[in-house]
Amino acid sequence: MAPRDTADGDIAGRATRNPALAMLRGALVAAAVAGLNAALIAAVAAGAAGVWGALLGLLMVIVFSGIGLLVLHAARRTSPTTQLAVALASYTGRIGIFGGLLAIALSSEWLDAHVDLTALGITAMVVAMAWTAGEIWAWSHARIPIYDLDENAAGQVAR
Repeated sequence: MAPRDTADGDIAGRATRNPALAMLRGALVAAAVAGLNAALIAAVAAGAAGVWGALLGLLMVIVFSGIGLLVLHAARRTSPTTQLAVALASYTGRIGIFGGLLAIALSSEWLDAHVDLTALGITAMVVAMAWTAGEIWAWSHARIPIYDLDENAAGQVAR
């Protein structure tokens, strides 16, 4: 039986080429589903302001979490120690920026008048959990070898 192509172009049985991008795809799908459902619920509960709050919460989580995965993807060819440092620095920077934007948002009269902040907060929490679940699902379905296969002189994998 010949190996089959998978949805992301990898051949079944081969390692996932870009695990961070695979995780990004899984997380984006989960976040979009959760965020759009939250926007529908917010529309019923709080009207247009609720929809804008939910969409803003969805956007915030996608941007901040997506930046983290893209940074990890960019650092994929570095040593594990460097990858850990990059991940921690990225997380710390994103949390700092997020805190600053949150402080600005909470003190903004315009945002308070046009956006339901409750819908924004609840949606951001739900989407963050969905994002994490999507990352976990994608990681668990990625093929990550735990050791390098030996190759003989002809470039064939030794069996």
